[in-house]
Amino acid sequence: MPKGRQKVPHLDAPLGLPACLWLELAGLFLLVPWVMGLAGTHGPGAQGPGGLSWAVHLDSLEGEGPEETLEQKADALARAAGLLNAGRIGELQGYYLLVQPAGQQQELPAEAVRRRAETVLAGHEAVHWHSEQRLLKRAKRSVHFNDPKYPQQWHLNNRRSPGRDINVTGVWERNVTGRGVTVVVVDDGVEHTIQDIAPNYSPEGSYDLNSNDPDPMPHPDVENGNHHGTRCAGEIAAVPNNSFCAVGVAYGSRIAGIRVLDGPLTDSMEAVAFNKHYQINDIYSCSWGPDDDGKTVDGPHQLGKAALQHGVIAGRRGFGSIFVVASGNGGQHNDNCNYDGYANSIYTVTIGAVDEEGRMPFYAEECASMLAVTFSGGDKMLRSIVTTDWDLQKGTGCTEGHTGTSAAAPLAAGMVALMLQVRPCLTWRDVQHIIVFTATQYEDRRADWVTNEAGFSHSHQHGFGLLNAWRLVNAAKIWTSVPYLASYVSPVLKENKAIPLSPHSLEVLWNGAELQPDLWSFL
Repeated sequence: MPKGRQKVPHLDAPLGLPACLWLELAGLFLLVPWVMGLAGTHGPGAQGPGGLSWAVHLDSLEGEGPEETLEQKADALARAAGLLNAGRIGELQGYYLLVQPAGQQQELPAEAVRRRAETVLAGHEAVHWHSEQRLLKRAKRSVHFNDPKYPQQWHLNNRRSPGRDINVTGVWERNVTGRGVTVVVVDDGVEHTIQDIAPNYSPEGSYDLNSNDPDPMPHPDVENGNHHGTRCAGEIAAVPNNSFCAVGVAYGSRIAGIRVLDGPLTDSMEAVAFNKHYQINDIYSCSWGPDDDGKTVDGPHQLGKAALQHGVIAGRRGFGSIFVVASGNGGQHNDNCNYDGYANSIYTVTIGAVDEEGRMPFYAEECASMLAVTFSGGDKMLRSIVTTDWDLQKGTGCTEGHTGTSAAAPLAAGMVALMLQVRPCLTWRDVQHIIVFTATQYEDRRADWVTNEAGFSHSHQHGFGLLNAWRLVNAAKIWTSVPYLASYVSPVLKENKAIPLSPHSLEVLWNGAELQPDLWSFL
């Protein structure tokens, strides 16, 4: 096993069921005839389609042999009731299935057969219990949605190319939907009155920093562009089965909005946004950053940096706020997300994008700080993300055109919400570690994969790989928390040595044991 790698067993096994149990269930199919009680004296032909049947529990009388006598007694009882003994029910000793003979179904009315059988069974001294068998209605544990755009949400369930999606439907089938988790979209507002958002809206986690009031409703603008936050919110928590638009990744979660991008933005406003209602909001989804022009090097300033650090220390009742950020859309300008201080922060989960064919889109940026990727739109010939939209101005409440890393980051935020439902006590560092352990390496000719010193494959194009909801949730359930982050900030050390010209190098050594203890911090 590679150095430093924690073993995470059975990530692809079904949730909550050990492998041995699945082997037992597989073997159960061999016993179906016995379980159904059709392997008795008269065999499967004893009961015709639609025939009546009774289950009986017979008591063995004192001095009688156990099963042989009970079998004979069941035969005699069946004859007296005008039925046939179809044999013992499974492995239940003393329980037998008595069925209406196939030929009798056309000759006698069902009510006459029922009256005779009930009279005999109710009055027989050896019958401890009896019950007429009736058809039971059982449904397979699968999810069905009436939302009209759900079939086009290929990123959730890709029917055209199975496997090229986030692998979430099996998680939903086990009732993991983000329940009990609140995700806040820090953006240009969230139209929380729209029917895909309203039932999951969290007013207590929301705020409008642009207007300084509690309502984060987006304001119409000249460019019809303030729909961004609403689209991101729909990706995360759009309500299912309301016959409207689409379904969110964590459709059982609560969704809040912080409106901050529709007006002048300062360092202090960012700091407030990153910590706003941080005991209510668990995950902060931020699909924005500095200009993606390939020339801008920027990020959170002093207050924003302090707020991110404070969030992971004090947010979410001490487990740490989860900050999910988009890596950026400046690929066509040769921009690099290392230039983006939000993506480059150790306190954030930096998410990039791949298109539906698993390739790096034209807009995607590369960087060493990329943690993982998930699906989004690509070129014009490929499908984009279907999600809720605002219905103000030109909006219809639903869109098929959400794209960019702006669409990838909310999907990741939704998957983190699924993780936190099954394991609310995961720390901010646990979430990052689980992503690293479970992300799957994706074949892309443009990706340059390198194995790091901890034994993990990483690329500047795809981070540690593609997010997989099934693996994330399974790992979260069994995860052992990692230690606190220990960091050291060194004072300025003057060596007074000249830096030589290439190919020569300068090597300077420090004794770690002598580092000043007051310069260490633990998060």
